[in-house]
Amino acid sequence: MFAAVNAFSAWGGALALIVGLIDFGDRLNRRLPFGSLILAGVALAAIVAVPLSVWAWLAWRGDRRAGRASVLTGALLVGWIAVQLVVLREFSGFQPAYAAIGCVLVVIGRRIEHVSSARVTP
Repeated sequence: MFAAVNAFSAWGGALALIVGLIDFGDRLNRRLPFGSLILAGVALAAIVAVPLSVWAWLAWRGDRRAGRASVLTGALLVGWIAVQLVVLREFSGFQPAYAAIGCVLVVIGRRIEHVSSARVTP
């Protein structure tokens, strides 16, 4: 459920950027690569929303790859926030919150992997 809620949020943000429902203001919009909100939305979808959606699906199905997917998704989310800080050069309260969520995903994934490997008998 945690992954699904965050995936839904990322899809909403990506779509809102792509169709122009939200922007960052003229000053920050100019700092985007090619000044493109569409590119920002597509990147958000590809780097954050898709991995979160895949992880949610794997976790819901009880797939053995869910732990690894969670670690990768969390690392991508933390990386996304780091790139945001470099590109926009602006701080938002959402950034530490989503960086923390990314770290939580890594911890959850490592825990899932640990539990899964403990169940495997030699």
